[in-house]
Amino acid sequence: MSFLDDIDELADRVGDDAQERFRAAVKMLEDRAREDPVPLFKLLRTVRPVLVRHELAIVTQYDDVREVLTRDEAFSVEPYRGKMRRLAGDFILGTDDSPEYERDISILRLAAPRSDVPQLAAFVEENAEGLVAEVGGRIDVADLAKRVPARLAGHWFGIPGPDDDTLIAWTLAMFEEIFVNLKDDPAIAKRADEAAAGLRPHLDELIAARKADPDGRRDDVLGRLIAMQSASPAAFSDEEIRTNFIGLVVGFVPTIATATTFAVDALLDRPAALEGAAAAARAGDDDALRAHMLEAMRLQPQGPGLFRRAQRDCVIAEGTHHETRLPAGTTVFAATQSATNDDDVVDDPGEFRTDRPAHHYMHFGAGLHECFGRFVNVMAIPLIAKPLLRRAGLARAGELVKAGPFPASLEVTYEP
Repeated sequence: MSFLDDIDELADRVGDDAQERFRAAVKMLEDRAREDPVPLFKLLRTVRPVLVRHELAIVTQYDDVREVLTRDEAFSVEPYRGKMRRLAGDFILGTDDSPEYERDISILRLAAPRSDVPQLAAFVEENAEGLVAEVGGRIDVADLAKRVPARLAGHWFGIPGPDDDTLIAWTLAMFEEIFVNLKDDPAIAKRADEAAAGLRPHLDELIAARKADPDGRRDDVLGRLIAMQSASPAAFSDEEIRTNFIGLVVGFVPTIATATTFAVDALLDRPAALEGAAAAARAGDDDALRAHMLEAMRLQPQGPGLFRRAQRDCVIAEGTHHETRLPAGTTVFAATQSATNDDDVVDDPGEFRTDRPAHHYMHFGAGLHECFGRFVNVMAIPLIAKPLLRRAGLARAGELVKAGPFPASLEVTYEP
């Protein structure tokens, strides 16, 4: 039975409770998108480009997905807001366009500027190379891809975990609750609450220790935020520093880890693409390597899309044959994976090509909430994979194993 038939019959199986039908629809979408996303989204793009059922709208064509993500006045990040507030507080990823948003994003841009990227690149490459070299011939890509950004969080943000594994576990649990668990699975919520109960006091201790240390004003993001407190009345309070660090690190470690692992998995399935990426890595051609990784991320993205909520009654795809009116309160799934495979816009979407224009990619969203750390992400993801790709004989030693939306393991072998 097709997805369209299944979602139409939800009311018969779930009953009249609107909230239960919505949750069931989200779970069905999530399950099908994980199992076999390409045919699912092709069907929807062709038959129901804007499918509205059970207070959920699924938007799949390129132009319509970009419309949802860039019409900030109409489509809110409210689906993430309640869980973000519960676990962390008010962070930019759960805040719509407002004076408060502008104040917070401005402070964060000053404290974590794009100009940091070159020195961060050296740190990422050195750590990734060290981890690959020390194991000698076999490694779990998923572990490598989690460990490097966890260490980078300590180096750049100034907020190391109690240890790498604990910080990784905290961030994965909270990311899944905030950005994935619209079906309100209580087990996911419980793991996230436990993680937040560990991360919040840990960050409070780090902030207090740095402020109490006269030699603690290091030039990292935490040091800059502390320095701002004595320079401007608009600076973050200690509590706001904690809130923003939770938001930053929760959006940072899982994103980089998942994107890197999935991209390597995509390359391993494509021998010609793998050899192209390996040649770029061996030649030290970081631009060519980045192009290969970005295309691999298109073919196997870290997630299928992003949620928004209609703030008012509005029309999407106006003037097209599938123009659709969405009532206020409709939750909208903007299927970025579908958009970047839309053959009305993207040439030969099933082919691996490194000459695509940048706007054909939506790895980091679009509009007001385009990923804050995208410049670091687009640097770090290729450089984490680089020491593996440049080694001879790189081959799959096992299939990709997932734990929910995240990679649990991807074993590879290579010549030491």
